[in-house]
Amino acid sequence: MSAAASWLEKYPFLRFDIPLIIGIASVNAGMMIHEGTLLAVMAGCVLFLLGWMHRQGGRASYRHRWVFGLVLAVILFGLGAWRTESRYREVRPEWSVEERPYRGWVSGISEEKKRSRMVPVEVDGREVLLYLPKDSLSAQLTCGDEVLFYARIRPPHNWGDIGFDYATYLLRQGISGTAFAAAGRWQKGDDVRPLTWKQQALLLREQLVGRYRAWGLEGDGLSVIAALTLGDKSELDAGLKQSYSVSGASHILALSGLHLNMVAGVLSLLLLFRLGRGWSRWARGLLIVAALWAYAYVTGLSGSVVRSAVMFTVFVAGRCLERDGLSLNTLSLAAFAMLLYEPFYLFDVGFQLSFLAVAGIVLFMPVFQRWMFLTHSRAARYVQELVWVSMAAQLGVAPLVIYYFDSFPSYFLLTNLVVVPLSGIVLVVSLALWMVAWWPAVHELMVALLRFLLRLMNEVVVGISHLPGASFGLSFSALDVLLCYWVLACLLVFHHVRSARSLSVMLSGVCIGLVMSFFTA
Repeated sequence: MSAAASWLEKYPFLRFDIPLIIGIASVNAGMMIHEGTLLAVMAGCVLFLLGWMHRQGGRASYRHRWVFGLVLAVILFGLGAWRTESRYREVRPEWSVEERPYRGWVSGISEEKKRSRMVPVEVDGREVLLYLPKDSLSAQLTCGDEVLFYARIRPPHNWGDIGFDYATYLLRQGISGTAFAAAGRWQKGDDVRPLTWKQQALLLREQLVGRYRAWGLEGDGLSVIAALTLGDKSELDAGLKQSYSVSGASHILALSGLHLNMVAGVLSLLLLFRLGRGWSRWARGLLIVAALWAYAYVTGLSGSVVRSAVMFTVFVAGRCLERDGLSLNTLSLAAFAMLLYEPFYLFDVGFQLSFLAVAGIVLFMPVFQRWMFLTHSRAARYVQELVWVSMAAQLGVAPLVIYYFDSFPSYFLLTNLVVVPLSGIVLVVSLALWMVAWWPAVHELMVALLRFLLRLMNEVVVGISHLPGASFGLSFSALDVLLCYWVLACLLVFHHVRSARSLSVMLSGVCIGLVMSFFTA
């Protein structure tokens, strides 16, 4: 067995992810396989594996291990395709071409648009975006309310030549159609439906944002703290979003592993202080995991937060078992579980960037740490580590960022050196703010401190975004992205397996990438 294959075997869930992802992507690309056929093939493969293993005395022959791997890959491919087919059937974007009366229930938080109010409504078990006039009546709608309206529900469609496939985006969000009901053609019903867990979480998040507002936070400060701590981006101004994107700090506004890591760190210190060192790792770990999932619930159970919570759960379990917590296998397990639950996550930009950023840190940090300058200064080592973490994360997401946004932030290192520590302080102060809410004098002081820190962070971000050459334009095709990751994979193989064969593989991979890029330019 080659050293490269031996290295890959350490990460079984990575090998599970690949056929699952191929199955999801195949259905998305238009390959239609009947559900009965998929289930029959998977059942046949399972029976084959059971019979083959029984014949081998419960253990497969090492020489024929590839048979087991191939059949398992077919099962996982079918599982991915079947789950994707099922989700598309659940969406069912087929509606009457004529106007007719509908009855639905508000399923999420309404969003104010330029000329209307967008209300997510569940109709016949499907999600519909209902656009209503902006008035006091539509502003009163909340999760669980009955809505009666007369309109034509149209399947998701694109509006003109905007360069963005909005219809596909809506379908992957589970949206079956859109409708507009003018004034007098809709009314709020008397019935109220019990709220789901997620709806309760969204309402709680809205109430917590209201508390920030009641404490005197407003404008850009309110919008940033709501996004940073609760994952609510509805208050963010388009100009401020652009500044965070250009400066390379947009990840600060997206709840992810960075934020949960900060929360977990604060919780660990608090629990160590309150419980003492005598408590077992398991007791402390369970309390931290419970607190993180409670925090994920408060933030509305978004995909990125759930992904991070799953990863931290596996990480804490690994630490309690005295094994490596954060690894490529942990990341792959989280991806496998989330894609099996919701295959449409695969096409979510935030999901892709989040996973690739963590993958970049996991894969490239050990490489960069070999270049760490020796120093006895904690501050210097902290700065070095922050630089390498930022470099590793950006290396993981750079091709995809260029592909989606046609640009790349030039000063991402400067931004992360300043903004990441500052955002950590903001997060700690915001947590403390909730803890001292019962103490008016201290609470007012903490609010003033938080307001100052938010203003400082926003000014730093805006200032960096206005520097000359803050971002440079660059365009990648999907093939360019694949080639970039292929070259990075070849470099990693050579780093872990330093042999003549791996060197030839790396050089061949780089040459193939350059040639293909030249001919497809």
